[in-house]
Amino acid sequence: MKQRLGAWLVPRLPVNPWTFRAVRVELNAAMVRLLGHVHPGWVARRRALARRKDLLVNIGCGPFGQDGWVNLDLFPAPGVTLRADCRRDLPLGDGSCRGIYIEHYFEHLEPTRDRPRLLSECRRCLEEGGVLRIVVPDMRKYIEAYMAPGWDVLNAIGCGGERPQTSFRTKIEALNHVFVQDGEHYGGFDEEYLRLVLEEAGFRDVETMAWRQGNFPGGCIDREQHRTYSIYMEARR
Repeated sequence: MKQRLGAWLVPRLPVNPWTFRAVRVELNAAMVRLLGHVHPGWVARRRALARRKDLLVNIGCGPFGQDGWVNLDLFPAPGVTLRADCRRDLPLGDGSCRGIYIEHYFEHLEPTRDRPRLLSECRRCLEEGGVLRIVVPDMRKYIEAYMAPGWDVLNAIGCGGERPQTSFRTKIEALNHVFVQDGEHYGGFDEEYLRLVLEEAGFRDVETMAWRQGNFPGGCIDREQHRTYSIYMEARR
């Protein structure tokens, strides 16, 4: 309901919709960073979290926080352990995590500054041999679906919402939705590119995995919604 309301409201505002979304994120991020440094309750929670060890962490969890995990997101949602601007730093101690999980958040990060900074923070927070699991949309699958005749392949993959053939006028419009998403996404990934990004950040043993399969501590929590169109990749510190 919230997404539908936003889809109706944002285009009707007297500002550029992309600008509105960017300003909304940055204002929330500035508020969260400020409260994390000056609000006694927030400061105490951050300090307590930084002392914990043996953690499983879900970054950019949205409303899909996991019981027993540390669930981090910029915006409030059920199950969020602590609101944090994960683009800047993680409120976690050095070597405190057995595993860090990022599903359909990494593509929302600016590639020249925010992505390297987050990966550096993930390496800092992972214990030696700890596992990072990243899930992103697979551009290769969408390019193949675009090149295939008709809509059948694209309909089978989906775009995360309604059936593509009935939601978009052309197939390239559907691909623009996936890889630009009204300015919220910074392009796409294939396996080669994602592996390169992880290796350049200093991760080792980078492997492509299948849905809910891999070496993530305690098992994978991949969401069914993204199963048909995602890359699942793990790497170790």
